[in-house]
Amino acid sequence: MNNCCQIRRVLWVLLIGLCWLTNTWAQDDDTSGRDKGQFSGDFQTNVRFYQRDSLRGAAGIPFYDYLLYGVDSWLTLNYRIYGFELGMRFDVFHNSNLFNPTREASKQGIGRWYISKSIGKLDLTAGYLYDQFGSGTTFRAYEARLLGVDQSVLGVRLAYRLTPNWTIRGFTGKLKNQFKLDDIELYQPILRGACLEGFVKLSNNSQIQPGISAVSRTLDTKTMEGVAQEINSYDLKDRFIPKYSTYLGSVYNTLTVNNFSWYLEGSVKSEDVLRDLTGKLFNPNHGYVAYTTLAYSQKGFGAVLQGKYTNNFDFRIAPSEIVNAGLVHYLPSLTRINTYRLTSRYNAATQLLNEVGIQADFTYTPKRGLTFALNLADILDPESGDQLFREIYADVNIKPKDKNWKLNAGLQMVDYNQARFEQKGDFVNTLTPFAEWVYKFDKKKSLKAELSYLLTKRNYRLFGQTDPHPEKLQDLGDFAWLLLEFNVAPHWSFSASDMYNTDNNIHYPSLGAFFTQKVTRFGFIYAKQPAGIVCTGGVCRFEPAFSGFRLDVSTNF
Repeated sequence: MNNCCQIRRVLWVLLIGLCWLTNTWAQDDDTSGRDKGQFSGDFQTNVRFYQRDSLRGAAGIPFYDYLLYGVDSWLTLNYRIYGFELGMRFDVFHNSNLFNPTREASKQGIGRWYISKSIGKLDLTAGYLYDQFGSGTTFRAYEARLLGVDQSVLGVRLAYRLTPNWTIRGFTGKLKNQFKLDDIELYQPILRGACLEGFVKLSNNSQIQPGISAVSRTLDTKTMEGVAQEINSYDLKDRFIPKYSTYLGSVYNTLTVNNFSWYLEGSVKSEDVLRDLTGKLFNPNHGYVAYTTLAYSQKGFGAVLQGKYTNNFDFRIAPSEIVNAGLVHYLPSLTRINTYRLTSRYNAATQLLNEVGIQADFTYTPKRGLTFALNLADILDPESGDQLFREIYADVNIKPKDKNWKLNAGLQMVDYNQARFEQKGDFVNTLTPFAEWVYKFDKKKSLKAELSYLLTKRNYRLFGQTDPHPEKLQDLGDFAWLLLEFNVAPHWSFSASDMYNTDNNIHYPSLGAFFTQKVTRFGFIYAKQPAGIVCTGGVCRFEPAFSGFRLDVSTNF
């Protein structure tokens, strides 16, 4: 038995033993009024049964050719008693496509464990850590399961409350290598960091929340040898001497005055080894990012303005990692998170090397039951001047008083640089009108309908520009979308939808049945879907075409 397995078995024994002992103590002290132990947790599993469908592109990869089945499952257990908090999550990935959409991953084990204890003003934590400094520009350890992201750090963290309003935190550890296919392992470079955050009340209607952070990463010998070997394969003019350690620092603050809120963050990075857009290593002597959000709200009106400038701020645990693997930080996206099927088809992945973006979001409610929304986003590459992404989104939400229906309708226009985001094609220019209508029959039964149409080649077909390639589609061309959803509260929901590719005459139907019992939800879905990019907050992954059945189960306790 290897050392890794031994450590895991010892860990299980220690955690189970501690839970048993503390529970015994709680029972013995029941009459003293001291707290008993408390369990909590959650469970989620997503099962997929693949059906080959070459017409829709669901073929030619192992999932459809011979595996035919895949599952991702997570079981989390937490236990609290006497100031102790213990947690463990068991992960199972069998023929999973989360980490590589064209190759299966099968692994299982303790995906996370931690033990924490509060001692007066001091909080101690050991195990897999999730944390964030500021908006995450220097450090963010977090989980996004459906994107295959688990940026946790195995190490120790200390947090000390200097005063009721000021806290200092520090950690050291190794980043989890969630993308290693044969087991759940760790990257070998060492991470460490600290931050100081506080709260200062300036007056009865104003306050600030300042913070400062510092993070560093030191490469291990094996990783550095791999980097040096790759650099030595370049032409002499492209070679450089890499450094073992890279340092990041940030200063941030939120100012609140009456109805205004202003967040500002600036971060810098020392010399690092990065990959350019062609995959070649280079070493800028610094990097930086500036990010700000200004928000204003009053009755009936709200506005949010955002801006971000990024220069060589890709920060990974090792230069060999690409896409979502090995990321240590997180740069907020300046694009709207769309929820409708066709308005969310083209999203912008955050560009970590060079990006300048602005976003403006407005809501206006002139009277009860009527709300207008407008969102504008524009993202460029400051070095080349290339347009990367542009979106204009507007909708109106109508909910008449004393009526049993409501309507949301709007229009979206997107310019999407597919060559940059997906390394294929050129630009996709879309126009997407959409509508959602909900009708309540009574307190328990309701019907929802969604209808939208995604028009491509917008500039050529609507605005009179000359199409240089009239025989070619932009991506897969146009799509029409229809969804009907019938809900019977509090338990049942049924849905039927069709995403129709009008240019290629291909339907992507879906049928679903969902059952909810208190905090437990079951979903059974038959679906066909085209390939595309799925994004959440600027973090994106490619999803291949899907054809088959899905069984989803989630609960918490």
